[in-house]
Amino acid sequence: MTQPRRRGAGQPPESAVKALLSVFASVGLPVTVVSALMLYFGWARTNEQARYMGLHVSLFGYTGQDYILSSVSTLFVPLMALGVLGLGWLGLHQGILGWLAVPRKRPALRTAGRIAFVAGLATAACALLIAVVKRPATPMFIPLALAVGTAIAGYGLWLARAASPPSADRPLPVGHRALRALFIAGIIALALFWELSSLAAVVGRGHALRLASGVGSMPRATAFSGVPLGIDVPGVREERIDVDPPRWRTTGLRLLARSGGRIFLLHDGWTPVRGTVVVVPDGEGVSWQFSR
Repeated sequence: MTQPRRRGAGQPPESAVKALLSVFASVGLPVTVVSALMLYFGWARTNEQARYMGLHVSLFGYTGQDYILSSVSTLFVPLMALGVLGLGWLGLHQGILGWLAVPRKRPALRTAGRIAFVAGLATAACALLIAVVKRPATPMFIPLALAVGTAIAGYGLWLARAASPPSADRPLPVGHRALRALFIAGIIALALFWELSSLAAVVGRGHALRLASGVGSMPRATAFSGVPLGIDVPGVREERIDVDPPRWRTTGLRLLARSGGRIFLLHDGWTPVRGTVVVVPDGEGVSWQFSR
């Protein structure tokens, strides 16, 4: 009779490998979603700021990394709060799994699941109704209410089915369960993107207003070139320097950004209504001097 071959001492147990792969699979999707949310928020915030200043966001030539970095300072607290809520939900879910193993607690859990399903569905439906009625001036909390309501309804439906007696709970086809999970995840993801779009619009406009009120605190930019730059905006002066060969000095500019092979400048006295954003190629023919 052949004895089952024992696993070597140096080989990890199969259960540990499966657990490790499960952790990677569980963490990979949330990290991807968070990265996409940060990328979208950074783009939407920059786009709103550029539009308020009379520009198009594509002029800046920002990369995906630039958009993610620009969103960190604003999304730090919301993402931390989301992480804390996720940890709290995991603890609650672990406790519910333990209660499901006790037969006498199943009726109460089934009732709680049905209440959560109805309450979550009603919240999501009310959020959609308000969005339709109030559009385009939809309150910022509406997308968040839609996401939370959908999550509560989905979890309540799972809990009601998990706490039902085995005879009354007919197993759903795998395709049906996968489609339901896809719909729930899709609605939550779209609602979060919607919420970030509204938040980005507010943050972008606020950043543009702070720029308008703080032009005098931006670094002064002085350009030295072999020919006049031809910048015809208020407050900008071009003067010839008597050297051999002759050089031209341009003053009255403030540094806004340096990206995509271009230098973006504002002029003294710039405002979003009457100001002009100066875009100069970051080439070798012009040297720059920045000062306070």
